[in-house]
Amino acid sequence: MVTLLDSRQLTGADRHPAAVVARLQAGMSSRVRLREPAASVQVRLDTWQLGGLPVLRADVVGPLVVSRRRTPADTPPVLSLYVQERGTGRHEQGGRRRALPPGTLTVTDISSPYDFCWGDTEGAGSALQVPVARLGLSVDVVRRAAPRAPDSPLYELVRAHVDRVTRDAERLAADPGWPALSVATLELVRALLVSADGAGDTVPGESLLPRIRTWVGQHLTDPGLDATRVAAEHAISVRQLYRLCSAAGFSLEQWVIDQRLEGARAELARPGGRPIAAVARSWGFGDPSHFSRRFRAAFGTTPREWRAQQASGAVTE
Repeated sequence: MVTLLDSRQLTGADRHPAAVVARLQAGMSSRVRLREPAASVQVRLDTWQLGGLPVLRADVVGPLVVSRRRTPADTPPVLSLYVQERGTGRHEQGGRRRALPPGTLTVTDISSPYDFCWGDTEGAGSALQVPVARLGLSVDVVRRAAPRAPDSPLYELVRAHVDRVTRDAERLAADPGWPALSVATLELVRALLVSADGAGDTVPGESLLPRIRTWVGQHLTDPGLDATRVAAEHAISVRQLYRLCSAAGFSLEQWVIDQRLEGARAELARPGGRPIAAVARSWGFGDPSHFSRRFRAAFGTTPREWRAQQASGAVTE
């Protein structure tokens, strides 16, 4: 855990409300303001990393508002899955306004205009941030589905998952199973968005790609997994497969490599496992040296170093 801001630890002019708001804004990607400029404010902002997914928790006293009006065109879109923990928050995006009593999940495209406050006088909550590029869905589908998330039959399932993951982020980030947990979390978020978008509103390619990703995720250890087999399993041509992935800004080959590396890393974290070369082969890497280079490029450490760190109880990101 990293504490980005704890206003109780500040002294002198740094405790002034305007200075606290400026510090809070520096730790977030959006504009922060006080609805009442003369009001007092107290803030604690903590952050964790869960498999490359940022988790933020804010505990706020004071009438603070977070908003975004304009975003540079080249800013990668990011979703925030926020669970209100205390107080009644307020959220508005795309013409939809929602009150957020404790336990409510709201899905926000933080690269599009929105307004949010933790509560009238105080509130707290945690957010899991997910880059849209990691979901394998088009930006249009994601932005269309996000405000509809509460209407999905999967809403309660994903709400409970995000609530638990964000509340226990510090403990879970130290668990050897967290690489697999982050993959499962992405799959749940993807499922929620596909469900919220609705089969009737989704063009065939947009509904097919999530099914392809799910199927590929279930066959990552198959040695014969390639584009030809994926296309055949889904009754489309290889050219159609690549065209579909390209339209969504999604590289099938890179995603397969990333998922295989995540799977291998999770296995290497378990005590008493197979030799590294055997783990590499089982996850589709026939050359151990190639596997080690890929692993280091992705995670900043070698497979051998990673296994030793987990065996000694070290926590790394």
